[in-house]
Amino acid sequence: MVGYICAKCEAEIDVNPVVEKIICPECSGRVILKKRPKDMKTVKAR
Repeated sequence: MVGYICAKCEAEIDVNPVVEKIICPECSGRVILKKRPKDMKTVKAR
């Protein structure tokens, strides 16, 4: 499963969005954001 973060209360959520409903168990928020890695990759433009 992929980790998500609630946009309202910033709680970490483990949910499979294909199978389960997307609702935060803490605040019942329905907007979630996908976790991003802290180290960003840099790509050279050609």
